[in-house]
Amino acid sequence: MMSRSPLWGYAPMSEHFVCLLDPAERVTGWTRDAERLTGHAADDVIGSPFADLFLVTPRAPSSDAHAPGGHAGLFIRQDGLHLCVRVRRHALSGTAAESDVPVTVAISRDDPGAVAQAESYLPATLDALPDGVALFDANQCLSYYNARFGALVGLAEDMLEPGGPVRTILAVLCRAEWTMAEAARPIVPEGWSTEILRLGRTLALSWIGLLDGRFLLLCRDVTDLRRLENRARFLEQHDDLTGLANLQGLRLQLGALCERASEPFAMLYFDLFGFKRVNDSMGHAAGDELLRITALRVRRTVGVGDIAAHIRGNKFALIFRSEQGDQAIRRFARMLRSVLSRPMSVLKHEVTVGVAIGVVRFPTDGDDRDTLMAKADVALHCAKGGSDDGICFYDPELDTLRQRRMDLERDLHHALAKEEFVLFYQPFLNVRSGRIVGVEALIRWRHPQQGLIPPNEFIPVAERMGLMHEIGAWTLETACRQAMNWPDNIMVSVNVSAAQFRHDGLVDNVETALQRAGYPPSRLELEITETAMIDDVPRAACVLNRLREQGIQIALDDFGTGYSSLSFLHSLPFTRIKIDRSFISDLHKGDSDGAAIVRAITSLCGSLNVVATAEGVETQEQFDYLKGVNCSEIQGYLISRPCPADEIGPFLEKINQPNRSH
Repeated sequence: MMSRSPLWGYAPMSEHFVCLLDPAERVTGWTRDAERLTGHAADDVIGSPFADLFLVTPRAPSSDAHAPGGHAGLFIRQDGLHLCVRVRRHALSGTAAESDVPVTVAISRDDPGAVAQAESYLPATLDALPDGVALFDANQCLSYYNARFGALVGLAEDMLEPGGPVRTILAVLCRAEWTMAEAARPIVPEGWSTEILRLGRTLALSWIGLLDGRFLLLCRDVTDLRRLENRARFLEQHDDLTGLANLQGLRLQLGALCERASEPFAMLYFDLFGFKRVNDSMGHAAGDELLRITALRVRRTVGVGDIAAHIRGNKFALIFRSEQGDQAIRRFARMLRSVLSRPMSVLKHEVTVGVAIGVVRFPTDGDDRDTLMAKADVALHCAKGGSDDGICFYDPELDTLRQRRMDLERDLHHALAKEEFVLFYQPFLNVRSGRIVGVEALIRWRHPQQGLIPPNEFIPVAERMGLMHEIGAWTLETACRQAMNWPDNIMVSVNVSAAQFRHDGLVDNVETALQRAGYPPSRLELEITETAMIDDVPRAACVLNRLREQGIQIALDDFGTGYSSLSFLHSLPFTRIKIDRSFISDLHKGDSDGAAIVRAITSLCGSLNVVATAEGVETQEQFDYLKGVNCSEIQGYLISRPCPADEIGPFLEKINQPNRSH
């Protein structure tokens, strides 16, 4: 409820005070009586324009400014009360024109002439206000309205004739807002207010009672304010870039669905693979455009009642209510994945991204918001970890895997400092000579509770945690130092992860490891996968050429499982190509696809003058086939399992002894 206005209130006093004004009508002197009667302290008033103390300002100085009767005005007290006053300026004889002028301000409660004179300034004052104002008498009939009020309400002139009842005006203005109960009241209750839509603008109406029994109807245009408020409310729950719900909006809507215990629904979390590549190589504008295109495709895919959200970065969510049942949900997820994986034009460049989707179901997997969101994250992580079709439904067993991963992350932080990593080595053998020509360094984590953990379990975790640069540096230096104990003709091969290869400090790390160990660069080989280089081939070429200039060997690992582009091979300085073990397993079938691929790769290596090494050789039959297609080297259990560094020396002496027949 709005408080009663003090306008036209009279203070129970009939006193006066004196102040001084300079020629510019600024206050230069303020007496104690002035402070007592007005509530304004001297420090707050001195230097301020005298007119600022008035609602209705007394007439400005003129030729009759010093008339005996003075001029009336409405003075604003510190507490908000308005005083009818009469102001007189007193000329002092013998003073210069620039001297201060004494002024008396008399309280004029019992001076009807002062009140009438003050009110004579009222129309001009109201017309100067930025809001629409209409004045009504004690019977709630119109007395006066300013030009702004007429412009805002846009009523016909006969509706705004003096004497018109306010209820008639409000009934036309408010329409739906003017309820039957309000229309039945004989008077408009004090403090009544509402907002209306009028002439395409939003207007706030307020009904205010005055102390003398009259009323004001205030009309303010709040269109721009409401538009800004609506925009702010929208941005609280929506992503400005994509227009989809943001994390806050998702949480609110998901929470509301769960609390209503509505029909079953599913929630999908999905990530875009390749977003970071676009963002880093093409710039943030390209990354933003990719997200906008993704959001547009999602909108076109979802049904009525479905809710799409952009959580952050490359992560999205979708509350799927259109269909139920695991088969229908999986069918939709596959369709969504297909739609988002199609090539898209980003700043005139064709870009393709991959998609992983994690799925949870209400109420099967959880009946509250936070549980569903936590389990959706678990399912998404499973999908990103390599599910068959990139889609993973939540399963309670995933929690066990998640807890194991969290334990690994915790322990992995300290594994390097605690010297828990060790290197094992697996030899590779030259097929023609039958001699060991090198070993591959394979890192293992000797966990104090879980024992020996293979790299495929902790390397992905280390990459996500940003630890591979440090772990990779340790691996390089340790391998070089240990290899110094072996014959000069034995090369050591060290795997370089994708995260390590993309780090700008790789070349410096290699140089540091060689220098500290005193190890010859020609005896070091780095194994790198296609996927680590394909995102930025020009940069990969620059890094590999710097390494080759030092005499370091470069092996392309897992060849045949990725892009396997001939132009890729031609543009990068590889000295070895390693044939993935997946093509070796069925070599006993001479007409198998794997056999054909192996023949093609060994032939290609011969043409390119690079070494071909087959991984995963476990049987004599596989060895014989590889020898028959001129494969240069082999590696696998047929030769040796990975073994600790201290066993490599004796193994080499045994296999490479001069008089041993092959």
